[in-house]
Amino acid sequence: MKDAARIVLLVALGFLNGCGGTVQNNTMTGTWVFNLTPASSSSQAIQLTADLTQINNSVFGMVTLTGDAASCGTMANMSGVVNGDAVALQITQSQTTLTFTGKTNATLNTSSGNYTATSGQCIQNGGTGTWSGFLSTHGSSSFEAKPN
Repeated sequence: MKDAARIVLLVALGFLNGCGGTVQNNTMTGTWVFNLTPASSSSQAIQLTADLTQINNSVFGMVTLTGDAASCGTMANMSGVVNGDAVALQITQSQTTLTFTGKTNATLNTSSGNYTATSGQCIQNGGTGTWSGFLSTHGSSSFEAKPN
């Protein structure tokens, strides 16, 4: 009788497992579109696309710059960390660095905050502004984020 009860329980658990949705693994892995608005000139917004990978709390990837932001080339590096809803990212191209700080939502598919640019000839020559980003295509990375 106990064996029959175990079999019924296993079958029921199997059905429950099959009926559930897919488990989402929230990471920043994928293609992101970022919009940067300089405080000094909101009409000179900068758009960039980043192919990011997240491993644990670390985020990194290549950025493609467009428009005026591409004065030193179209490629740059991005790296940073995600800790809960806090995000800190950095873009480096040649001698210019943009440092992003902000918040992300619980599913890690939108984020926004403020940025500071170092003086240099690339991306933006100094200054501050606001930024926002969204995940346009979720990546198929084999890496997995581990929640805190």
